[in-house]
Order: sequence, then structure tokens, then C-alpha cells
Amino acid sequence: MPQADELLVERRDAVAWLTVNRPEVRNALSLALIRSLADTLRTLSQDRAVRVFVLAGAGERVFISGADVREFREHLGTPEDALAYDAACEELQSALRAVPQPVIAMIQGHAVGSGCIVAASCDFRIAVRGAKFGLPVAKFGFIAPVPDLLRLVDLVGPAKARWLLMTGRLVEAPEALAIGLIDQVVEPEGLRAAVEDLAATLAANAPLTLKATKQMIEQLTGPSADVRVGAPWYREVFQSRDFQEGLDAFFAKRKPEFRGE
Repeated sequence: MPQADELLVERRDAVAWLTVNRPEVRNALSLALIRSLADTLRTLSQDRAVRVFVLAGAGERVFISGADVREFREHLGTPEDALAYDAACEELQSALRAVPQPVIAMIQGHAVGSGCIVAASCDFRIAVRGAKFGLPVAKFGFIAPVPDLLRLVDLVGPAKARWLLMTGRLVEAPEALAIGLIDQVVEPEGLRAAVEDLAATLAANAPLTLKATKQMIEQLTGPSADVRVGAPWYREVFQSRDFQEGLDAFFAKRKPEFRGE
């Protein structure tokens, strides 16, 4: 179970604000917190008074930094473990997509790795100008889960998804806006007002229309494969010397030396 203060929940009129509160680890998501977030979304979504969710990160530097790296050695030791781990992480992405209410990501800082994936699973993304985005899996010898890859392709198209995943480079908010990864860029002092304005607009609209629109789009364009479809690639990647090298280099804070084996 996550600590009680790692997920802050605030109800303000028709809007439920969920804040990942782990600034000491750059708002990284442990498996326990992932499950807690998913359960909270599902529970609050049953309350008809809740019209909109806002997902945020504590502090000013990082929205969500990604998965909690301290769990990597335990959960990524074998291809089977890695598949199970990513399937558990998919529980949050699925909850964000499945709740009938729209979900706004309030991105006050960097959203890299799983943080970018979580943002992509929200319905709307408003970010400060200084935020950076990316999925640097190629720099560590990891692999993006199939549903997350499909969501990324749905947002930015195959060419930009290929560029983001294969280069591992980070993009700043204006470029993320230009390629469709986020919806709006604002100055830091205007972030909350922009999010509140969008939340108020959505909350005032017909909830059944919003629900139907979200569900139709998800059904027609959402991922058509689950994490386990990626099993052949997981066997190749997570049994490789390069994966172990990427993991060792990450913890040793050095540049990895990949050999393609």
C-alpha cells in the first residue's frame, strides 16, 4: 500500500483533483501507487457529482517522472516478470481511459517515460512552456508496452512516434504541442487558471454526451491489443545483454555500451 499522503484527493465543486505527492522521488509511480490511483479513479467515477478529473504532480519541476526505478531489478528480471509488471502499470492507463468523465493532465513540469505515457492516457493535456516530454526507452534498453505505443501513435502518428521512441530525445512543450502530444501550452503562472477554465467548461456540458463521446472514441481508436501481445519482443529484449547493461549503467550513472546482443 502507498503511504497515505502519496496521493492527494481534493473535491472542488464538480472537479476531483488527484495529485501524485512524491516530490522526493520526482513523483515516480510505484506499483502500489499505480493501483491506488486506478482504484481512486474508478471509485470516484461512480459519483455522478464528479464531472471532471484533474491529474497533477506535486512541486514545480516534474509532473510524473515515470515508474519507480527502485522496483526495476525486482520486476524486470525476466521477460515474464516484465510483462506482468507492465500489465500492472496498464491498470492505470486503462482506468484513465475507462472512467466516463474527462481527465485533464495538469503538467507543471517534465513528463518523461511513464510520466509521458500517463499524460497520453488522459483526455486533455495542458503544460507549462518549460515542460519536457519523451520516452527514452532506447537509451536504457527497455521496450514500450504495446498499448502505450498504440496510444502514442494515435496522438502523434507513426512517424513522430518512431522518432520519439527510437531517438529517445526529449521535446519541449511547444514542439510537443506542434506534433499533437499535448493540447495547450501556458506560462507557469497561468497553468491553474487554464486548467480550471477547461474543467469548468467540461463540467458545464452534458455529462452523458461527454461520456458517449469518450467511449466512442476509445472504442473506435483505442488500443486493440493488450500488453501480452508484446511477449515475443519482451523475450528478445529482457533476456538480452543490452538490457542488463542498460539497467546496470542507469544505476551506476554511466553511459551504457550497447552491442545488439
